[in-house]
Amino acid sequence: MEKLAIAVIKRSHGVKGFLRIKSLSGETNHFVTLKKVFIKEEGRERSFLIESIKVISKDNLLIKLEGIDSPEATRTILGKEILVERKYASPLKKGEYYIKDLCQCNVYKKDELVGHVKAVLGAGYNDLLEVSGVNGEILMIPFINHFVSVIDIKEKKIMLTCNYEKP
Repeated sequence: MEKLAIAVIKRSHGVKGFLRIKSLSGETNHFVTLKKVFIKEEGRERSFLIESIKVISKDNLLIKLEGIDSPEATRTILGKEILVERKYASPLKKGEYYIKDLCQCNVYKKDELVGHVKAVLGAGYNDLLEVSGVNGEILMIPFINHFVSVIDIKEKKIMLTCNYEKP
């Protein structure tokens, strides 16, 4: 069962084990229907039933997980990502992609393999594709139409425009 990260646990809230979390997508509607989430700890995933969830703002929520009943109990999971099965993640709009899917893509300029997407980095105004180049170099490619012309998740391909030149 494939899982996607949907939030990060920011801090403990109150004395009953509530957690303040931040949505990674900026969307919160899909959270209110969740019954179970997963948290990766020390290389393994641990599942938690959700007792309560409340939307605080556009991308901040309070969540109460079963078995986490005090501020002390939250300490081991602070800073961790909350994962859900793909079908429960925020639905994508046209032109949106899950980072996990982008990180499975090879990057091409014309028919030449440039490298493989290693990560997507938030860099202020626009995101950057961190690409492991074919010669071992790390390339940072702005994730904007000026440099990226085609994204085909099914074929695991990202095509660069002719505007992109290796540094």
